[in-house]
Amino acid sequence: MSEKPIGAPETTVDDEAVLRQLNQQKKLYLSPKHYAAYILSGFGDKNWETFNGTNLFFFQTTFLGARADVLSYSSVVCSVMDTFDNAISGPLIDRTRTRWGRVRPYLILTLPLWFIAAFTPWVLPGSMSQAAIFVWFLALNYIGSVASSFYDPSYQAILFNITPNVAERNRLIATDAYVDLAGVWLPSLFPFLVDYLPRSIPSRYIFMGGAFFFIASVLIFRTYGFFALKERVPLASREEMKQANIFQTVKAVGTCRPMWALLLKNFWGVGKGIGTKVENYFWLNCMGKISTGTIAGLFTGLPSYFVLPLAPKLTKKFGLRTLGAGSYIFCGVSYLVMWLIGYNPTGNKLIDTVWIIFALTVCGSLNSIQRYCSTALKGDVYDYVEWKSGIRNEGTITAAMGYITLLSNQVATVLSGLVINALHYKPLLNANGVIIPQTNSKMLSGIWMIFALAPAIGRIMEGVSVLLFNVHGKTRDTMMYELAKIRAAKVIDTQAAPEKTDNE
Repeated sequence: MSEKPIGAPETTVDDEAVLRQLNQQKKLYLSPKHYAAYILSGFGDKNWETFNGTNLFFFQTTFLGARADVLSYSSVVCSVMDTFDNAISGPLIDRTRTRWGRVRPYLILTLPLWFIAAFTPWVLPGSMSQAAIFVWFLALNYIGSVASSFYDPSYQAILFNITPNVAERNRLIATDAYVDLAGVWLPSLFPFLVDYLPRSIPSRYIFMGGAFFFIASVLIFRTYGFFALKERVPLASREEMKQANIFQTVKAVGTCRPMWALLLKNFWGVGKGIGTKVENYFWLNCMGKISTGTIAGLFTGLPSYFVLPLAPKLTKKFGLRTLGAGSYIFCGVSYLVMWLIGYNPTGNKLIDTVWIIFALTVCGSLNSIQRYCSTALKGDVYDYVEWKSGIRNEGTITAAMGYITLLSNQVATVLSGLVINALHYKPLLNANGVIIPQTNSKMLSGIWMIFALAPAIGRIMEGVSVLLFNVHGKTRDTMMYELAKIRAAKVIDTQAAPEKTDNE
């Protein structure tokens, strides 16, 4: 038995109350409506992010007359400003207490700010000066970042609060990941509207119509998620929150070993990031055409459709930590073997292309399992912090992990530039300005090494990092039992009866 956590209730808990909480960890709480509410809340966001990411820059430069460098400057300044609201959003979310729950209100409270930032760029006039464009988009980007600073951690955290049943939670994670495999296909249909709608309709209005459609879907799905989802993990009382001050909260999070294991894992994601950033260099120069990468992409994601449905059963058989570490190490070793064999082992272009597609398919066969495990392990981190401190600190933990993710992305960008410069790569253009492949064997070998070996090292190290995750086996069983006691005490203190399941 561990020592009494900071902020844990003093209430004496009888065995019946503990047994009730343990039984709650086995009951089924989520109906198809709850699955749909959680998945749709994120599905609307994913479709909007895809549409906005693909079309907004084109819209700004084409119809608003914005210069690319002006937009870049506003983005950089906003990124610096964004560090301040990110630093306070996590602790504020963790200390929120409302009748609607702790994180659920942020699904809807952030909508006005998000709507202003998302809607306004599409209705701005096209006659503004570059200075006005800079000010407008700096303000809009920052308003949007404030909304995201509160919404993103809340949406992630609610996943771990809507059911105390870990197995049910893992099934929801697997289902959400499976839906994501279908991709955000709806935005991919939009270019057909631009090309084939009657020419009497101005193109600007077509882009605006597409934006309004996806913005409306986000508003509808987030609102539906707010009303349909419920938080079922008992919360600490306001008195307990007062006992656990900010210093204690930071200490509890800062000494959380499983969180640092995941942070280390996320940092080693820089390896795959570097490989991704040099993909076009590889497909153009080593395989002859960039479009070969598009063809390969049609095959490399296929195994996930068959492997991901097995994730909950594999978790039950091997444990989450073992499954996650194994999937990363398998992927890393596959990349290593692929690098050792080479990208042109036969010298026959067709056979070598088939070989690369097959090898990359094997390398990515467990990508969906990795995503599933990464998300599910976060749930164990939140439970671990609640076990040690008596209070769940998803907001603070999510903020910390977000900073590391941002750092690794920046490192990947910098390293990618450095390694390309080290190769002395210069694009070759023909007389018509069309880019053509390099033929220097040393340069091709260098590009291949970066493309294959960087992900190999990164994935293997990610697997090793997951092995440092200590919430596993008996430790995890002890944690879940003692969490049942902590939550039972919270229920007694608040005189709140456990929620009934949908089947009761």
